[in-house]
Parts: sequence; C-alpha cells; structure tokens
Amino acid sequence: MAEAEDLPNGVINLFFESGPEGSAYLVDSPEVPVVSFTGSTRTGRAISSTGARYLKRFGMELGGKTPMIVFDDADLDAALPILEKALTVFGGQFCMTGSRLLVQNGKYEAVRDGVAERLRNVKVGPAADPSSDMGPLIDRANVERVDRVVEVAIAAGAKVVERGGPIKVGPLADGAFFRPALLEVSDNSLAIIQEETFGPVLTIQRFSDEADAIQLANDNEYGLSASIWTRDIDRSLRVAQALEAGSVWINDWAKVYDSTEEGGFKQSGLGRLNGLAALDDFIEHKHIALKPGLKQR
Repeated sequence: MAEAEDLPNGVINLFFESGPEGSAYLVDSPEVPVVSFTGSTRTGRAISSTGARYLKRFGMELGGKTPMIVFDDADLDAALPILEKALTVFGGQFCMTGSRLLVQNGKYEAVRDGVAERLRNVKVGPAADPSSDMGPLIDRANVERVDRVVEVAIAAGAKVVERGGPIKVGPLADGAFFRPALLEVSDNSLAIIQEETFGPVLTIQRFSDEADAIQLANDNEYGLSASIWTRDIDRSLRVAQALEAGSVWINDWAKVYDSTEEGGFKQSGLGRLNGLAALDDFIEHKHIALKPGLKQR
C-alpha cells in the first residue's frame, strides 16, 4: 500500500495466509480491539467466542439464505434473467446468493418452467472465458459437498426439476464444475431451506398471499438479504418492511453501493458494511466535561 496517496506508512497492512494460524493470532491478540469479518456464521461465532474475553468489538457479515419472492403481478420478462443470475453469480458461492424462490400460486408454473429452462442452458466453464455463464466452485471437495446436499434434499422429499450436479465428462471433468440445480419443496423445515448451501442449488416453493410469503421468507435463522418482484409499489414496501433482512431489493437483486449499509439480521451478522454505519465499529466515543475555574475577584 506504499503507493497510496496521503496514507502514512503502517495505516494499512495486508497479510495473506493459506491456513488459520495468523488469523487466529489476530483474533486472540489483546492489541487488536476490533475485528471485521466476512464469512460463514459458524466461523463468525468462533471468532466472537475467542475475542469475547477481551471485550472486542465485532463487525460480522455472515451467512445468508436469500428469499426471492415473486408475486402474481411480477414482470417475468424482467425477473427471470435476474433470478437466474442470482443463483449463478460466483457459482452460488456468495452470501447473498438467491437460493430460495418463493412464487405465488398464479405464476408458479410459469416461473418454475422459465427458471428451469434458463438453468438448463447455463454455460458452465472457466471463469476466464468470456463465454462462460458460470465458473467453477472453489474446489472438488465442495463439488462433492454440494452434490451431497442435493442428494439429502431429494431423499427428504424435494422434487427434482433440474438435478444439476458435478460435470464428470468432457474437458471440464478434471475441474470443480457443477451444473446448477432446481428443486421443488413444500416443507419449509428441510435442511435445503434452512441451511446455507454455498453453491448453485435453488429451491422453489409456492405461497398464497402476502402473509404466507412473509411467514415462509422469515422462517429461517438467516436474515441477510431478500428480493421482491411485483408491480404493486404499496405491496412491495409493505412486504419489504415485514421481511427480517438487512437488504431488500424490489424488482432487482444484489445492488450494493458504497453509500448504503450492508449487513444482516438474526444469524447473518452484527454491524454493517458500507455507509456511515460501517464506521461505528471503529470509532470510540468519548465525553469530556470541562468545568472552568471560578473567576477570582
């Protein structure tokens, strides 16, 4: 960072490692008063537990299970391409991946079939290839893990719309490539609904009305983000207010700006990234009360 203008040496230091030793030292060091972490809820809990003995402050942007709520009056021409990208961006390895699709009864079949067709035609390939629609997962171990998640969901009652899965033949067989999956579900308690997959696996389920959509969307320990699709502005704002999520996009997904706060409710984190609220974790507030001496006569 020596090239950065107007920053004294030592203000920003970059440290890279492939293991946990250095990061564990920073978290456990009494000389590090604040930890800002982005990652899984499990790791966030471990960091909080380790640093708590020093009463450290934490900014945590953790896991998510983003519901995308599609009402009967949604513009599907606008929605379908974004619903696809919400799953395939970063291969679904994104805390805001749109992994839960909730669709009102009147548009259910149209959305299910439209999303299935788009996922079927996703071109999986190297991330460096401009023609690829979706790149690989982080490694083969995660390909196997995500595939097991799908198998467990099917065994628990999820219905296959698009099975997806590891690419085992052709030039991509030696890599960590996984075709996106789409599963129909009706039981909101299934692990595939409740737990973060961190891969390109999408569930779809029906809802009847606003109250039903809100109940299903909020029935989850995560609360990072959500997406609402409707032409009714009043409905969109009512539902957005009722959702337990730190970011809610209306007729869009994952638009994040430096000036707007990003963070989660419930088990999706503490504090906020971006915006003025992001500075709170790093500021000490001090009150100084000065009583001037009395003037001598």
